[in-house]
Amino acid sequence: MEIEVGNASAVDTSGSGWFIGYGDWTRSADRGLGDLRVLPRDALARALQVKWMVHPAHDPRGTGKPLSEGRTISLLVSEGGRFRLEFSTDPSFSVPGLVRHTLDRHGDFVIWGPGLHHRWFVDEACTILTLRWTPVPDKHSGMAGGSPLGSSQTSKPGR
Repeated sequence: MEIEVGNASAVDTSGSGWFIGYGDWTRSADRGLGDLRVLPRDALARALQVKWMVHPAHDPRGTGKPLSEGRTISLLVSEGGRFRLEFSTDPSFSVPGLVRHTLDRHGDFVIWGPGLHHRWFVDEACTILTLRWTPVPDKHSGMAGGSPLGSSQTSKPGR
């Protein structure tokens, strides 16, 4: 499962503050994560969604979420609170393969890739900022994040 957790204040951003984007500092220290926080400078993305949600404790809306598409990050922006997320490739969330993460410190985040079922639980009232986007595959390599013009072409002014 493509999932990365961290804290925005603790991520080494080389002093820039940007923890998602095209800089080398957005690459995960754990090479097995697939660099979910990286979107190369010349990459395209579509379907950006941004959600700001003030969750009361025990908010009942956290189940029945659709299969994830693209990339999603949820970030605890309130100073307090406790927000739990569960992920699974199985829609029944069976215990083998179930992954749990808790956001309980200002700046905690979890970012995940496509093909995952998720649900959330609010143990303590909190505010969560969630962003979702879909990297557009590079038509030349089939990989998300390549140059939309191809590796041998350059952009010309006025085009």
